[in-house]
Amino acid sequence: MIRLLKSFLVITLFITALPMAGQAPAFEEMEFEPDSVRAAYKPAGKNYVYLRSKRGTNGLNRTATADAVTSAEVTEIVLVFSEMDPSAIAEREESNRERWENLLKTYPEFFQYSTTYKNVCQCNANGDSASFKKMQGFYVYINGEIPKVEETKTEPPVVKTEVTPAATKPVTPPAAATGRVTTQQETPPAEKPGTKPKEKEAVAEKEKPVETVKEPVREPEAPVAEPVEEAPVVKEKPKKAAGVVKPRRAKDAKACRQPCYGFGDEDLILFFKDNITFTKKQRRKAKNRVANVRLQIHFDGSIKKVMVTGTEEAFNLQVQEVIKGMNNWNAAVKGGVAVKSEVRFTLKYDKETKSMKPFDIVMNPRPSPKCPCVTDSEIFGD
Repeated sequence: MIRLLKSFLVITLFITALPMAGQAPAFEEMEFEPDSVRAAYKPAGKNYVYLRSKRGTNGLNRTATADAVTSAEVTEIVLVFSEMDPSAIAEREESNRERWENLLKTYPEFFQYSTTYKNVCQCNANGDSASFKKMQGFYVYINGEIPKVEETKTEPPVVKTEVTPAATKPVTPPAAATGRVTTQQETPPAEKPGTKPKEKEAVAEKEKPVETVKEPVREPEAPVAEPVEEAPVVKEKPKKAAGVVKPRRAKDAKACRQPCYGFGDEDLILFFKDNITFTKKQRRKAKNRVANVRLQIHFDGSIKKVMVTGTEEAFNLQVQEVIKGMNNWNAAVKGGVAVKSEVRFTLKYDKETKSMKPFDIVMNPRPSPKCPCVTDSEIFGD
């Protein structure tokens, strides 16, 4: 009996949890990855549906293409907006909130458990406003191909208007019919007395103007070129793509190194201290600023991707722009080969240094105590 009650309770909880799992999140529950571009946004890949964003509270206009992918797996939703004036940042949060809530209202099916959300700002005072406006909106990326759907266009009805025939004007008969002559007639030349009909015809032929027929001018014919034997086509071998870099190999096949900036954590702390500065007014609110940073490091040490999340979007963008000016990192080395890695840390205000300082640094792959931060010359023998 107890087992039956337990199984009944489990089934009941599962059924009640089903609508909650499929329910779209509220705007306050969503986490956004901010980004900015200087030129017009370029979509990443082809498997996406575009929707024109809109402010207000009336939702978005539904499209046949978007309706066709409501049951697909949505991997990422990107909102692209433009700011040509630096002062527009003050209204950014409210404007983007209205845009996202309109999408939530129209297509709640797109907001799934594994979906990531991103805000991309086309921020450039000297940018092409026409190109920026053309790319604004939502880009809904799905896992799979976009089905081909014909968008139905509603044309305005054609209004038929009755045309009343115009009053017909009375047609005046020609002069010949009325017997009146309105134009001067040419009088034939006076005949000479005593001329016979045959002589009259001869005189008329002589008086006729002689027509001169021009022969067409013939253009000189171009010399016919003799056929030239074509040289045999030699197929060139395909060239290797330029810029392809392979992971470096260390002298020691067992060598390892943790991903690090400069000579270690001290150089990372010094970088943010020198590059993130505040005025006196900003320093008062700096204690409440927190940003979660996630970096993807390529095997050549370059930063492949930057993701910054936090409570203040303007500060997130500031941190992101600062990180773009970083030098290359010392790439992680595992088993004597340089590998890709990921570094996460939290930027908080430090009272001692009076600057933003990285805390809780986590690396993947996790470094071993036997894998210190050393230079390339030490590990690769440059």
